[in-house]
Parts: sequence; C-alpha cells; structure tokens
Amino acid sequence: MWRVAWMGLVIACGGASEVRPAEVTPPIAVPHAPSAERPSGDTEHANASLASSLGSRSLDPRDAIRDPRDATRGPHHTLEATLAAEAPSVRCADAERCPPSVGLVVFPGTQPDALGRVLPTRCTGTLVAPDRVLTASHCVTTPTCVGAWITFPATASHPAGFAHCAWVLARDPDDADAVLLEDWAILQLDRSVDRPVATLERAPATPGTIVTVASVTPHPIYDSRHELDGRLCRVEGPEAAEARLGEGARRVGWLSGCPIEPGNSGSPVLDAEGRLRALVHAGSHPVFGIGVTTALPSTDLER
Repeated sequence: MWRVAWMGLVIACGGASEVRPAEVTPPIAVPHAPSAERPSGDTEHANASLASSLGSRSLDPRDAIRDPRDATRGPHHTLEATLAAEAPSVRCADAERCPPSVGLVVFPGTQPDALGRVLPTRCTGTLVAPDRVLTASHCVTTPTCVGAWITFPATASHPAGFAHCAWVLARDPDDADAVLLEDWAILQLDRSVDRPVATLERAPATPGTIVTVASVTPHPIYDSRHELDGRLCRVEGPEAAEARLGEGARRVGWLSGCPIEPGNSGSPVLDAEGRLRALVHAGSHPVFGIGVTTALPSTDLER
C-alpha cells in the first residue's frame, strides 16, 4: 500500500476502495506497463523500493489496484470491431462549454482480455496545432502510430472531427513507467483538423489556483458511447509529497479534488482563461481525488 500524507490529504496505491480511518490510506492509480511490456531490471527494482518505502503491502498485479493505464483502457471490443461495427461517438456533457480542441485518442490494444480479445487503449488528447495532438506517452502502444486515431465531439460551434495518427512526433525521453516521471507525447495527424487549437501557457499554475480538467471518459458498458466533460480541481504544491517521496515529487504537478477515471490520461489542465497549463497522467480513486500532472514539454508544440 502506497501511503503519502500530502496537504492534509492521504493518497495511496493498492488495496480496496472503501472509506477507512485516516491512518489507513485509499488507493491511487500509478501508471505502469501491462505485465507483458512492463520494464524490468533497475526500473522495477527502483519502483519496488519506492513502493516498499511507502508501506506497500503488495506489488502483485492481481491485487485490487486501479491499473495505471487507468487512464487508458476502455472495456470490451477489439479496435477493429469498434471501427467496423460500432464507430465510437463522443458527446459533450455541455455543448456550450465543451473545449473544441479536446478529443478521444485511440491506440491499438496490446493485452487480450479473458476472452482473448485485444482491447483498444483510450486516452484524452488536445489539439495544439491544426495537425498535432498532445496526450500522455503511456497511451502510445505503437511508435509507428499504425491503427491510432483521434475523434472530436460536436460542440455548439463546431461539428464532430476525426483524423488518423500519422506518426509520433516526440515523446518524453524516459522509458520508465512511473507516476513521478514526465509523461507526454505529441502525435502528428495525417491531416489538419478544422477546429480551434489550445492556447498554451507554459508558466506553472500557482498553488491554490482552481483549474479545469477536461476529460473523455469511456462508458463503462457501452463501448461506443463516450463523454467529454470538465471538472474543477485545485492546484497543490509538491512540498508534502516531496517530504514523503523525495525530490522526484517536484518533477510532476499535483491536484486535489480531482478524481481520475479510465480514459482520462492526457487530459488538459486549463486555467480560468482556458489556457493549457499541463496534462494529467495519473490519479487516485474518485472518492479521494488526487491528480498527477505533467508540465507542457519544452519542445515546440505548435511548429
């Protein structure tokens, strides 16, 4: 069980999700690769040591841990079946306020389910140029981008949009999958999308600021029905997390009151003016609402 006392909140990885006394911690989703592609050697040793230092009860993947790529996996069909039989649709929870630059990113899945079906990987992405999308790097299951695409919901002022991923233009340099590392990727689309692009603001948001996380959440039952919605979260400083996790906690950002659901990886963090400040790459159980964010990469996003 990962335990972190942070800004008066307690977050953790592992165990059940029921409400418990304050000294027993709720779960937090920590990105890691599926078992077939999980890093080995020093990376696993380091992650295991970190988890152990935080009081982890078990690293067994069969434990009731919210899978990292929480933010990635949606239920049920293969990518081919989804495209051929049930072209997925994304609707805006509020078409008047829906960010037109945000959509659903889909990559081919890598892990078969109990029935042998390979599930697609679903994340959230943001249009940062007419033909470029920013998302989380752990969403990228194939570096060639073959079979990957993005779809945008219709808003009050823009029709639905769609484009294929042509190639992965850039991604964070660290191959390790860990919650305290940067987690971003820039996708080059096969064509320009006629929608507004996000306005970027590279300065980090001030702790205490209220921001909006705009996310696509796949439907838990209907594989082709997904919704784009926003929720308010509070920016937190890393001091308490650093005291518990070490200096690495400063490599990422922290949000409170910010539950993270499957499909939310890559979600943009927007300030009060609607400017893109960061993207979400991990988070906790919805009841306890901790978001972990990656700052905008220094590379040229807009070209």
